[in-house]
Amino acid sequence: MQAYRRHQEQEKQRELAMARQRELAQISKVEAIIGDRQQNQKREQECLTGRIEPTLLTGYTRYFLKLKQMELAGREILTQMTREVDKRRLDLIAAARQRKIYDKLEERHKERFVHEYNLILQKETDDIGQKIFWKSR
Repeated sequence: MQAYRRHQEQEKQRELAMARQRELAQISKVEAIIGDRQQNQKREQECLTGRIEPTLLTGYTRYFLKLKQMELAGREILTQMTREVDKRRLDLIAAARQRKIYDKLEERHKERFVHEYNLILQKETDDIGQKIFWKSR
């Protein structure tokens, strides 16, 4: 039973690590999108001086709106992944708590067994001592 609880806790640790890894990957994707958008905005600000063609401006606007939508979608996915990581962390804490409870119960059971065994041994030695005492009289 104890091995099963340890295995269960290890599985929860693996699940938490995988969820955290996915969250970090999503963070890097969102940061890459933000960096790309900021870099393109700086480049376009430098290029767009003087007379601006409306078709070129609408193309840039569409592109930046698309990047903004991708960023918002990435942030939403990141929020969901953060919730998943928190859920996995709580599952791991619950599994660790449960394992500790079972370990404590097992330890108490062993202590009770040892105490009862010592009482039986003490009773036997007392009986032997009484028999020796009565025989010597």
